[in-house]
Amino acid sequence: MTATKLDITHKQDAEGRVVLTHPEATSITREDLTARARAMIPRLRDRAAATEEARRLLPETAQEFTAAGFFRIVQPKRFGGFELALDVLEEVVIEVGRGCGSSAWALAILGGHSWLAGLFNEEGQCELFGDDGHVIIATNLSGNGRATRVEGGFELSGKFVYLSGCDVANWLCVGAQVQSEGPDAPWIYAAIRPEDATIVDDWFVLGMRGTGSKTVLVEKLFVPEHMTLAQKAVQDQVPPGSYIHPNPMYASPMLGFLSIETTGAAVGVALQAVDVLEEIARSKPVRTRGSNAVTAYVYETPIFRRRFAEARSLAEAARTLLLADARDLMARVQEYAPSGRKFTGEELLTYTLNASRLVDMCVQAVEHAFAVAGTSATVDGHPLERCFRDIHMLSTHNVYRIDQIAERWALAHFGLPA
Repeated sequence: MTATKLDITHKQDAEGRVVLTHPEATSITREDLTARARAMIPRLRDRAAATEEARRLLPETAQEFTAAGFFRIVQPKRFGGFELALDVLEEVVIEVGRGCGSSAWALAILGGHSWLAGLFNEEGQCELFGDDGHVIIATNLSGNGRATRVEGGFELSGKFVYLSGCDVANWLCVGAQVQSEGPDAPWIYAAIRPEDATIVDDWFVLGMRGTGSKTVLVEKLFVPEHMTLAQKAVQDQVPPGSYIHPNPMYASPMLGFLSIETTGAAVGVALQAVDVLEEIARSKPVRTRGSNAVTAYVYETPIFRRRFAEARSLAEAARTLLLADARDLMARVQEYAPSGRKFTGEELLTYTLNASRLVDMCVQAVEHAFAVAGTSATVDGHPLERCFRDIHMLSTHNVYRIDQIAERWALAHFGLPA
């Protein structure tokens, strides 16, 4: 996919650096973006079955996200982005999730990782963002690849799983450990083109089927030094991009940012379940044995009303917690970055712990809705049936396994060795 180059203004700053400017860069607001996302909900709902069947983000949906500017929300302004905050991205992802959970997850990854592109060095960012600032990056940052130092860069090989949105991406970013440099060998992130890798069509799963989170194979691919990012620099909260862009967002700790980034998809799915349950409430009659007469609708029954209230309160509480954490992270980086203060392990793991807790709340919300909706909502392809599969699939992600995350947070809190 390519953006319309005519939309982007090119110039050079006083230091001779290339500057790309999107025509909406100075005027776009969070309200504009959330309104655009909300307007898409009916179309996303209509496409949800086709998205599942395709097992990937549909090209037409990706094109709508591009036209709406969703991939530019946390992208540096200098390279054609809007440079808004993480909570703005989450508000958009939540609204998209009310239409299609898979599309919301893919947007969270692909839209969020324009921030990741802003962490590379100057030369790397110029190549990543190109002439139009249109960057869509699918990632696996776990470091299970292998990188060998060669002249001018690295030779990269590996099998990288779960690259959500890789079918529509114009860049891939994967993690790899540098070989033959001892037990504490450095770990890098490498940005490569999809055409230089092999995408394996292996995404056959219970839920979130439309994320296209496929396996990518790379074999002895040369990656120039400038297209790599040292994991230690990111971990130490001093990536090259933090010296290029004055906005402290580009000094955000990766663990905190990524813990929040995708969680809006879970909140969106939970709110979608509430929306669907309300539609059921106002249209489904109470069945009476031996009679076809409609004497009442299900919202008139106490049990239904209680379950509906439970589902809604859990979903709304999850939304409140998520947006509060996203704003808290943005506020802290604004406070910490000027003085060079770093986030502690406990602070970072608090974001992950909160994310796992609110995903658990979203699971409960969907389960309340599913339990009271009736057998008709269990039919393949029913929106609530899809929400049920999607939220349970999403909750299996490592970041959201609350027992595991709670233990890590408690170790950090009490100063015990991890």
